[in-house]
Amino acid sequence: MSWLRAAVELWLIQKLISSPTFHRGVRRIHKGVHEFRHGKDPADMGGTKIDVPGGEKGFLGHFIEELKEQIRGTSTKK
Repeated sequence: MSWLRAAVELWLIQKLISSPTFHRGVRRIHKGVHEFRHGKDPADMGGTKIDVPGGEKGFLGHFIEELKEQIRGTSTKK
């Protein structure tokens, strides 16, 4: 009977290892541990994610500020 148990165990392990869901889970856990130990990878922060626009105004804020300056008559050359 132990050979039957071993055969079922091998079959289950083979199914688990060949599962894409299992590999996605392992990849996410590995990435989380790696980022915890070494910090966020700069390659993952590519594009516009490099500088987080937390304190910056954005287009609408700059546009409104420019309109206010034009109404007041002041000019700022930046």
